[in-house]
Amino acid sequence: MADPLRPTLMARLRASFGGEQDARVLEALRQAGGVAYQEWMLAERLRDQLSADGATVWTAPAAANSQILAAWSAMVLQTLGETILDSAYAANPGTVGYVPPVTFNQAWHWLSAVDGWTIRAREARNNPRYDISAELALPAPLTVGPVMRGCPQEHREAMLHAAESIRHHAELALFTLQEHAPPQAQPAVDGVQQLAALAAAGADYVTGLRAGYDDERLHDLIDHKTRSTVALWFHIGQLAAMPKLLAGYHAPRSALLLDPGLLPGGARFDPWCLTDPISLPRWRADAAAVQAIERLWRSDPNPAATLAIKMDIDRALAAGRIVHHRTPRGWTCYYSCPWSALYEVRHPVRIGVRDLRVLDQFTYDVGPGRVHGRPHFRRAIVTGPFTPARPDGSAPRR
Repeated sequence: MADPLRPTLMARLRASFGGEQDARVLEALRQAGGVAYQEWMLAERLRDQLSADGATVWTAPAAANSQILAAWSAMVLQTLGETILDSAYAANPGTVGYVPPVTFNQAWHWLSAVDGWTIRAREARNNPRYDISAELALPAPLTVGPVMRGCPQEHREAMLHAAESIRHHAELALFTLQEHAPPQAQPAVDGVQQLAALAAAGADYVTGLRAGYDDERLHDLIDHKTRSTVALWFHIGQLAAMPKLLAGYHAPRSALLLDPGLLPGGARFDPWCLTDPISLPRWRADAAAVQAIERLWRSDPNPAATLAIKMDIDRALAAGRIVHHRTPRGWTCYYSCPWSALYEVRHPVRIGVRDLRVLDQFTYDVGPGRVHGRPHFRRAIVTGPFTPARPDGSAPRR
């Protein structure tokens, strides 16, 4: 393979024509982050040494747990970043040293985060009083880029390849966690095993779709499930490194739980699933509204991500953390398609990435638009208070 740090003139020309980005900064990050594998080997030796000394991750000092957790996180991020770069080069040998923008952005997120974890792994090795959980909110989420149409095939294949490697290491760590778990911790361990089974089922499902990888209709589903699977393995590895994190742990919101039949094109997909149920009969009877809802789903590049946030709302509603809200004029929905319901918060809750406080009013604003002149699909939690959109008091807006 050509040297990515010294691309040829022809490679630069081809990359410019194809809209690819210079990957030299990513290669620099890759080289610097190679120490992550050394830290990972040292952490695994520590895990083995604990066993030899009659100890386990359950009884180890916080510094030991911190070292294993930080090294795991660094290794996963470095593996993901390297795999996606190498896959892009292998698929396009004529532009080695350059990658598509979506690949660049994702590799940047992963490789640039490695250093923060390796620093903490070293701190834990050298400071017997170090506790990473006192510094960071754990388990930390895995930053994954948005699923988007036109995602390169090699990007997809790289994620699948990296997921298998990460799964293998996570399952070994989970086995050790279970083997030495005290009886009182067994329910928590069972919960992590259930999480691992969910991740494994998602990975196996995607593998079963391999024959359809070239079918663009499946790309959104494959991409989202793969990212969700890797994010779950990332959490599992952290939990296996520091068992005290199991107390109060809640699995991340995951589209792995989303039945493919509920996605557009599925046998049970409901195009009105985002619409306020109280005013729904009115919108169903409106021909213009029917056309608008059809356009919305056609323009959505990632319906699974859209529905995952709605799942957050539905769970919070079922748990009584939020309730339906009605304005003084009696309106219950937002003014624009898909005419989402209005809600009021009764207990602090997180919807998507938004933390909402008691008595906050909010709705879920979804739809196509433009940001800085470029197409952009909104998935926004909009907070109130809400006022009528027009003088006649029709459907409220913020």
